[in-house]
Amino acid sequence: MLSFRVSPEEAERARETAEYMEVALSELFREALRRHINAILAVRDAEIYEAMPVTEEEMALNVIEYWGPAEDWSDWGVDDDSAG
Repeated sequence: MLSFRVSPEEAERARETAEYMEVALSELFREALRRHINAILAVRDAEIYEAMPVTEEEMALNVIEYWGPAEDWSDWGVDDDSAG
């Protein structure tokens, strides 16, 4: 559980927003916190990528675009009449 203080104006604005969105105030805060943390971490991830870009070895599997069969075998279905 988290607890923090906000100004009365911010508290009222949060209550109004939760009411408008028809969600509980706690749900509004959870969603806002989750989005804010994700935004912060996205910036951090971008900084890490710039410091350590993906190597050629890590990109090796990108040449494999499709793992399906190389040929169309859909016409190889077994005929029910010919099955013994």
